[in-house]
Parts: sequence; structure tokens; C-alpha cells
Amino acid sequence: MRGHITTVAALAALSITVAACGEPTVESEPAVAATPETTTAPTTEAPPVEAASMTPVDGNASNADLITAIEAAIDEFSATTGTPGAIAAVIMPSGDDLIQITAGAGLSDITSGDAADPSDHYRWASITKPMTSTLVLQLVEEGLIDLDEPVATYLGGDWASDYTFDGVDYAPLVTIRQILNHTDGFAEYAFDLGFYGQAVQRMETPFEPEEIVAWGIGRGPQYVPGDGYLYNTVGHVIAGLVIEAVTGRGAHEVMRERLFDPVDADDAYLTPAEFPPNDDVAGYVTGALKSVFDVLPGLADYRADATVGEFFDVTVPPEAVVRSAGWTGGGLEAQADDVARVFRSMFTSALAPETVNDFTTPFRDTGYGLGISVGESAGHTSYSHGGGVPGFRSDAVYLPDLDVTVVVSANLIPIEPDISSLSSAILDLVLERLDG
Repeated sequence: MRGHITTVAALAALSITVAACGEPTVESEPAVAATPETTTAPTTEAPPVEAASMTPVDGNASNADLITAIEAAIDEFSATTGTPGAIAAVIMPSGDDLIQITAGAGLSDITSGDAADPSDHYRWASITKPMTSTLVLQLVEEGLIDLDEPVATYLGGDWASDYTFDGVDYAPLVTIRQILNHTDGFAEYAFDLGFYGQAVQRMETPFEPEEIVAWGIGRGPQYVPGDGYLYNTVGHVIAGLVIEAVTGRGAHEVMRERLFDPVDADDAYLTPAEFPPNDDVAGYVTGALKSVFDVLPGLADYRADATVGEFFDVTVPPEAVVRSAGWTGGGLEAQADDVARVFRSMFTSALAPETVNDFTTPFRDTGYGLGISVGESAGHTSYSHGGGVPGFRSDAVYLPDLDVTVVVSANLIPIEPDISSLSSAILDLVLERLDG
């Protein structure tokens, strides 16, 4: 009995800790029953057409001082948070050019002593969500999807059933818009004890997207869909299934053709259908989350090798479950420069301006649009998203009026202060350069 109690307590602690693993800008919050409405997106000037069509050129050689400053910011962040290592990429105007610079500092692997390098493939987690939303919005532009049509229009009437709230089955009613802006009623599996209990029993068996959806349907709506907001991953997994149904192709193929290839993001991958050519980066958990991993059933055989001082290396045990649960809601693994180019392209070239406006129009006062956070950074309107999976924490920010992109990723979770403090510090350095 004591072992059972310990396991339940550990899973409870895990669910609380992982609550920090999703979107850093928009906190998951209790659903609020209200009449659904949207707010007008902040008025911003899009990048000039010339800038929007520009391809970033390598600016590393001519910006050694800025790279040194970014590396110093990473070092300071690591010293404050205990993070082993982090990488960053920046896209910014420079004269008549658009340049991209990359930086890394710290360690990619504590045991080997390998240095963090921007060419490393990190796990960007929920930064996948706005990319999936962009694919859906492209299909909307092409007349293949309607945002206000039910999911059932594309997945069939039997895609789900008994998604019931107050006696009403909402499975036939949940719309595409609702799965993109987190008003679909779904719970977040990162907060669920049963989900983790299931996962640790099948570490070598990947989740299928349909299993993630079935979990969400089984939990039932947390509120009347369309009347509230609750950040979750299930909706964007459903979006992936819709993309596949409409195009007749794998979501990873569609994402590569429509988002990765146009910006030469050859080192970006949507797991679990594809993986980077190497897995050299170790990902760590610490603090309360490490305490959970120390007692989770199924990890006993790996614990000795995975324990590195105050850290637990999540890349030591089998990772099939960890690298399959996110998919189109969190499966991106990539080099930092590729993430930066793809993230920027969502607002400059992948979508028509009027579609970008829909993309970035928040639902009520959530600050969250159709898969993207809308806020303010350093006095400028910002479009951003964060991501977190066991072992990794990431953030991506785009300032439309300056055409500046900053992406960062660290190989530790949880982090205090959070990863957004690093992206903010780097953004300040970039703005100082532009002001100078």
C-alpha cells in the first residue's frame, strides 16, 4: 500500500510541475462560462513587402560582439537558473539586409562535457502549435477548411462520441476555430494523473494521435465548448488529423512542404514520424520534477545511469512515449536557426495579411489567438509561443513592427525564472543594437 501511495503522490507532484511546461505567456486558467467573443488584435504595421520577402543571410561573422553578448546572457541565465545549456537564434534587420545570427553556451551533455551548440537539435514542444495552426489557415485560404465548421465535417461523424456536458454531446459540434484557440473544452493531459500512470507503463510504445484524442474525449468537456478557455494540446492533435484528412498526406510531409522547405529549414523535424539524424543533446529535469522521476514506476532500471547530481537525464530511458504524445501539438525537434525562420515566416510569407489578422486576434481577454499568444514585449506588439516537454523549455517571439525574431531553448525543466526571461534579455540586446 505504501508503494501505491508514493506513486500517486509522485504523479500528483508531476502534474503540478508540468503545469509550467506549456505556454509561458498565457497561463492555463479555469474555464469561464461566458458568451464567446473575440477582441480586436493590436494595431501593428506588418513588415514592408520587401522585408517580408527577404531571405535572412548569415550574420554571424559580422556580429561577433552581439553573439558574445548573447552568449553572456545565456551564461547569466544558466548561473541564475542552474540550466546546463541553451541555444538561441535571432533574425533582425541590418542596413538593407535581414540577418540571422545564432549562439549557444553551456553544456549539451553534462556527462560528456559537450558544449551547447546552435546546430544541436532541441525539442521545441508547443512552439509546434502555431505552425500547425498556420497549416490549417493555409487550407482555409484554399477553401479546403472552414474555421467555423465542425471537426466532424472533416473527420466524419464517428470521429468521437459522448463528449458530453450537461447532457449535450458536443462531439458533433466542436469547431476548427475552437480547437485552435483552446475553447474546445478539452483538458490538458500534462495535468492528469491517469495519463502519466498510463505513459510510464508503455515507455517503448508510442502514442497514436487517436489515443490522445480518445483521452481528451474520455475526460469530457471542462466547460461548454465555445464558452470558455483552457490551454490544451488535444485540440492541436485533432488539427493534425484534420490536416491529414483534407490533404491525404502525413502531417509531417505537409509541414515540411508548406513551412520547412520554403525557408530551407532542412534541420526541422515533426516527430514521431521523423527524427533528427542525431540525439546528442541530453535533457534534464530537476527539483520537484526530478523527485517524481526518482519514484516513477518503470524507471528503476535506468535511474542509476540517468541521475547526474541534482538532475535526471530524461534521454536515458526509452523515449517513445515522450516523443510521440505531442505530434502536431508539440513534436517539433530542430536547430534554432530553422525554428526562427519558420516562426517568422508564419507572419511574413506563409499567410495572407488578412489571415495573419485572424491568426493573431485573441479570444476575449485571453491574449491567445488561433494558436499564438498576442502581447507586448519591450513596448512592441509581440506574437509568441512557449514550449515545454520533459528535459526542454523553449520560447519564440516575433515583433511585427520591427521584423525581429528571437527563439531560445534550454535543456532543463522546470526553470526559475522561466525561459521567457532569457528571450527577453536577448530581445533587449537586439533592440539596443537597432537603436544604436
